[in-house]
Amino acid sequence: MGQETTTTVSSTRRDEILARIRAALRHKQRSAEDEAELERRLRSAPRGPHPQLHDALLDQFVAKAEANHFTVERVASLQMLVPAVQRLLAEAEAPPDISVAGSLASLGWPQDWTINTGPARMVEAMSVTMAVAGVAETGSVILRSDAKNPTTLNFLPDTHVIVLRASDVVAYLEDAWAQVPGESGDWPRTVNVISGPSRTADVGGVLVRPAHGPKAAHIVLVGE
Repeated sequence: MGQETTTTVSSTRRDEILARIRAALRHKQRSAEDEAELERRLRSAPRGPHPQLHDALLDQFVAKAEANHFTVERVASLQMLVPAVQRLLAEAEAPPDISVAGSLASLGWPQDWTINTGPARMVEAMSVTMAVAGVAETGSVILRSDAKNPTTLNFLPDTHVIVLRASDVVAYLEDAWAQVPGESGDWPRTVNVISGPSRTADVGGVLVRPAHGPKAAHIVLVGE
């Protein structure tokens, strides 16, 4: 009996406290004009880096990417991609048997190379793909899947070469999503955000590189 009375009193006191909190938090309902002004401010909010930092955007991206254990090479145009890949193959002592995203297939690859433009075959040592965006805040690259850019190219070969236009580098991850939809405006089946070669600390908390996927990831940053 006493216990039931105590419970009733406690519940009543709790309800009073919660009622006071609700009353203190209650705000006047916003008018239609206030809602419209709020929406306008959200739409007009500045995005991207401060204008004074704009010139340093690419340098920040490169620094962050290298901190993620990417290697980064800057070239003036896509015509310099083939020599860059040729040099990478020589350094890796790998045969000229590579997989290339269909969007990069017409760059004049050597005729005596084996060039696969379909999904990865698990026999090539290197793949070359095209990113849709780079994020200066994190040094990450974003790749979308489509018929000319199979997702398997991002994960199966030992070396992943990622081509990124300098004009596609943005300040923040939120800014990059606008560049993901294709020309038709449709979203791809898969979006991959890659922040360096694979690594894991699953076993004993010890960081191991590589883990699952490419052992090396190389960014070719195209343009000024």
